[in-house]
Amino acid sequence: MSEKWYWAVESTDGTVRIGLTEKTQEELGEVTFVDLPKIGTILAEGDALTSIEATKAVLDFDTPFAGTIVAVNTAALATPATLNKTSQADNWLVDLKK
Repeated sequence: MSEKWYWAVESTDGTVRIGLTEKTQEELGEVTFVDLPKIGTILAEGDALTSIEATKAVLDFDTPFAGTIVAVNTAALATPATLNKTSQADNWLVDLKK
């Protein structure tokens, strides 16, 4: 897995949206399952963020930033293949407040 598996976009309020890069999507193949933390979960940098099962791999990802989970991509929980889309509006995992 590439070292930078995620993209991150920070808002002016310190909220960071984290999602899968296209390179990560290619390496994983079609995502079949995703486990996301609950809203309100407090994470330190390096804590487990998500577990993703796909056709090519099953991987656990650590959070790149410390903060509190303020939103999760419920569409990805219901339909994990949503994470294979190239649009950042679709393939995000969580919003984390630094």
